[in-house]
Amino acid sequence: CSMRQGKWEKKAYGKGFEVSGKTLGIIGFGRIGQAVARIANALGMKVLAYSRSHRPEGETLAAYVDLDTLLSSSDVVSLHCPLFPETENLINAETIAKMKDGAILINTSRGKNVDEQALLDALNSGKLRGAGLDVFADEPATNKALYNHPMVSCTPHIGAATMEAQKRIGAEIVEIIRNF
Repeated sequence: CSMRQGKWEKKAYGKGFEVSGKTLGIIGFGRIGQAVARIANALGMKVLAYSRSHRPEGETLAAYVDLDTLLSSSDVVSLHCPLFPETENLINAETIAKMKDGAILINTSRGKNVDEQALLDALNSGKLRGAGLDVFADEPATNKALYNHPMVSCTPHIGAATMEAQKRIGAEIVEIIRNF
């Protein structure tokens, strides 16, 4: 942060991006996707959801749509799906082409759900305005061009790195073992 160096570079950060009134498309609408939808609703966003399984409780949080509709209608696309053969490289050159020009992609699910080269190409061409990444195809991340890209905000897979999240994970594991 340049402020730590005593600089006040307000104009260097360009124009902001308000989320209120924007459309958030959530791919994977389980527990985490629904939690994100609650936050997005509170921020005044329209929320669309695409999921392999239609969960009736999610209907109060988002409108369920097909993947193409979600991609073409969303200002921000957020991934919350597990890694299965059918979700590997789910976001690729073809699906990115269906996204709105200037959209933002957020991936906090699994790194291999996104074709990193296709994402990098979309960022470089201006097709996508930015990306937020907490997960990468290889971890620790090796794609320097991607994690050093000026339009990428990234963290080193810390989505569940809180004491509260670790307690929940531990409780879930105990419950799975107990049920087994």
